[in-house]
Amino acid sequence: MLPGKRKRALPGWLAGAAFLAYTIALSLLLASEAVPRRDRLMLEGSVNGSVMDLMEGYHYGGALTLTVSLPEWESRWYPILEISYTGGAEVFLDGKLMGHMEAWDGKTLGSTLFMLPRDCAGKTVTLETIKSEGEPLPFLYLTDNGIMEETVRAYTAGNTLPAAVFGVVSLLALGLFFYGLGEGNCAWPVLLLGFAALSQMFYFHVENRGGYMLSPALYGLWRFLARAALFALPSFFLLLYMRKCRKLFLPFAVVPALLYFVIAGFQTVVPAFSMIGSRIGETFYITAAALVVCSIAEYRDKNQMFLLFLPGLALSAAGIGTACLLSRLYGGSLFLYMQWLMEQVTWHFPDPPLYWWNSLLFLLCFLASALSLLRDLAAREARLQALSARESMAQEQLAVVQESDQSLRRIRHETVSHYTVLQKLSQAGEWDRLEKYLEGLLADVEAVPAMAYVAHPAINAVLTIILARAQKLGIKAEHEVSAPETLPFSDTELCTVLMNLLQNALDANALAPEGAGKWLRVSIHIRGAHLYIGVENPRFGPVNYDEESGLCRTTKEDRALHGYGLKAVQAVARKYQSELLLEFPDGLFSASTALQMPEK
Repeated sequence: MLPGKRKRALPGWLAGAAFLAYTIALSLLLASEAVPRRDRLMLEGSVNGSVMDLMEGYHYGGALTLTVSLPEWESRWYPILEISYTGGAEVFLDGKLMGHMEAWDGKTLGSTLFMLPRDCAGKTVTLETIKSEGEPLPFLYLTDNGIMEETVRAYTAGNTLPAAVFGVVSLLALGLFFYGLGEGNCAWPVLLLGFAALSQMFYFHVENRGGYMLSPALYGLWRFLARAALFALPSFFLLLYMRKCRKLFLPFAVVPALLYFVIAGFQTVVPAFSMIGSRIGETFYITAAALVVCSIAEYRDKNQMFLLFLPGLALSAAGIGTACLLSRLYGGSLFLYMQWLMEQVTWHFPDPPLYWWNSLLFLLCFLASALSLLRDLAAREARLQALSARESMAQEQLAVVQESDQSLRRIRHETVSHYTVLQKLSQAGEWDRLEKYLEGLLADVEAVPAMAYVAHPAINAVLTIILARAQKLGIKAEHEVSAPETLPFSDTELCTVLMNLLQNALDANALAPEGAGKWLRVSIHIRGAHLYIGVENPRFGPVNYDEESGLCRTTKEDRALHGYGLKAVQAVARKYQSELLLEFPDGLFSASTALQMPEK
């Protein structure tokens, strides 16, 4: 990307925040479709002329009369009385029989519905039945066709929406795998996430249609095996990326997964498993605790996957906690739902909290995989750019070598002639002409570009190129350089510092008025545990120094395309616990830094 484009582009964090806000807004919009805008109204009345709570009604047996007074119902639809009851009953409106309810035979589905007149407000509904002990009380609701349609649509969306989301994520995971494979990065653990998403897609699909497609045993088998995949595979994914704690975390990931797969998965097929099938998922609590501990250890060990995963987990926990606090302060339902999830833990029903925990793990693993792939691709692109820059430098250095070789060939070819001329002038006593001739020969030798300044290949390449440019521009270059063949800095970083400082010196000399001396001085040597790099050159114009950044602003006309060199040098200096020191006394400009060499 060109510097101008990079400067005009949005910062990465701002783009990420905008994408996250869009994702949350879209998720809330789609989730709202899973909740009806209006709900049916539950009617409360008297049982046998008095109030009877649910527990008392459950244990009551005998004749039962339920009386309810109908409230106002504002709707463009006719009101409907919906009765949920498994026994036979007769229903009256203000003493007039509306209809009979048949006892549930184990085959029919749904509740009994009675159409009411628009002016039903204030009228009394009476239900008479003979109730068996242990049978729930009748439940009466006031609804209409509009609410029933919204409820059906919300129920359908509530099952199809997560199925669609998991289906899309499974495709994205598969695409992520094949894209990485095409780029030479076989991240096959991503396939585990794709399989987990695929299993959840079919879970919600079967959840929506299981009563019609499968027998109860097979329906339960599929549901629990699909949940076993979601509960186990995100932990397996993270296990494969562990280095330091893989052996430690292995039993915590495998044993609970096997227990849940066998006992909970087959509890509808093997009746003996049903006794503990609903509680076996509690073993995953140990997996969760071990995962957090091992993630912290991997993060401290600079594991790249966990450098993405653990901060994401911490941010998610902080976000959920903040949302729950706001929900409690403003009377939202999220806090109550989280309370309910905690109650499921204390009541030994682990599946609901484990579903959300592993869904969060799944999402974080998928995002970490995507970001890791993008990071690898960016690093690959940076390596390609570095290789391209090195190739360009090598070509320029080759041109310098060829030029030097041609000059040396020419001098060698003319050496005999030069010796003959020198001998004749000496014999003739033409000392002035001899001196001038020697000065000309010396100038020819100095014009031959040097090919070796220092043992370090990257530093030598930069000096060869830049000092050859300086020679062509008539700039007198002085150098005091010494560096071993290897240094604990990357070639890219060394080239960044040297190329920018030396090119700035060439640009400063280009501003020299006619007749002014052009020169530059470069110093490179090791001082204790530091590599010192300094460049000096004459100054022929004002300096636009920014005290806040400690850098000089560019004075070139097209500022969008310039002004990034010193920033890059400063970034390398600070990476190695140093600073870029700029000094500009009268007629002089000096830039220097001392890079601290990392300990081996």
